[in-house]
Amino acid sequence: MDTRGRKIGIIVAVVAGLVILFLVGRYFIKNEAEKSNQSKIEKEEKEVSEKESRQVAQSLHQACQYAASVGIDTSRYGVGGSADENKSRLANLLLEVRYGKKPSRLEFNGLKESVDSTWAATANASELESMTTFAPYKQLVGHYNRLRKANKANSAIADSLRLIRQTLNFYRYINRFDPDQFVLVNIPAGELNVFDRTGKRLLPMQVISGKPDKMTPCMVTYIQDIVMYPYWNVPQNIALDEMLPRMKRDLSYIYNQNLQLLDEKNKEVDPEEIDWESLSETNFPYRVRQASGCENSLGLLKFNLANPLAIYLHDTNSRDLFKSTKDHWRSHGCVRVQKPVELANLILGAKTFDADFMNKCLIDQKPKTLPTKKFPVFITYNIADVDAAGKLHFYKDVYSLAK
Repeated sequence: MDTRGRKIGIIVAVVAGLVILFLVGRYFIKNEAEKSNQSKIEKEEKEVSEKESRQVAQSLHQACQYAASVGIDTSRYGVGGSADENKSRLANLLLEVRYGKKPSRLEFNGLKESVDSTWAATANASELESMTTFAPYKQLVGHYNRLRKANKANSAIADSLRLIRQTLNFYRYINRFDPDQFVLVNIPAGELNVFDRTGKRLLPMQVISGKPDKMTPCMVTYIQDIVMYPYWNVPQNIALDEMLPRMKRDLSYIYNQNLQLLDEKNKEVDPEEIDWESLSETNFPYRVRQASGCENSLGLLKFNLANPLAIYLHDTNSRDLFKSTKDHWRSHGCVRVQKPVELANLILGAKTFDADFMNKCLIDQKPKTLPTKKFPVFITYNIADVDAAGKLHFYKDVYSLAK
């Protein structure tokens, strides 16, 4: 190879080397830039994640403080663990703040619950207090925090706080049904109130509920319909335990109480034609019914409730009891109401009955059913509650359930 050829070869080699060096350098520069960008992105993502984690932790801490002030046990919602764990705890806590937990004494729920679980994902803990509009709840929260500041070592105060927490949870639980208006029967208070969603008492009245050995069960249900001049279909245990011995002793008891005996075909049987000596608690092929009218134990109006426990609201033929006694726990389980006409008119949304309806007492009336919209009814056992003036009361534990 001549000198010219060698020079060309050297030049080509140098150029090739330079090209390779350029490409290699470019690769490394690009790679370092990508590494730098990736590191920057990861750093930014970490900062964002840490910021979000701090925000979640702060929101959870804030929500715990508020929840504790309204009587919620926050020990299982404490800040700790990963951001995802804190998010989950925050969402669950917010749902409890809004919707409460199922009350332990609830024996039947006949209304559909509606819990917006997506709400908790975007809810702001700082807005929780402004969401509360139900006046008795807000008043009870005020009393709760007043007592919290007192001597916590005092066992009486600790027990009072426990009872208030139960009632606060019940009021939160009502939010699962979002009713515009509803009937609330509080057994220990011996009261019925019709509330609107702001907590305004539309129709307060006294009630008489079950005696301690015939306790009225707690339930969530609704009024199906209202019956004018109802029959009283006597429960079998009352017919056998209380009525059968009296009927066997003296048939006049049947006529004086306006009772009817129905056979298996639902046909009325003449008491004079029955072989009473052959009847017993284990051999009684009849159903006892009390005819409608002023002397009927259910009075003139019955409010049928959707439930499998045979519990309903009703008028009474002993209306003087609301004035003559403080014993409001003397029924067989159903609830006698003090103002049946006013309650019926409110539920029906029209003045269907006038003030004289209860006094007319028309004879030979057959039961008549009046359809209604589903009107929510809550029968509860709240020992601690507030009255219409917002004053805190602790009612007698008539069923000994608070121990």
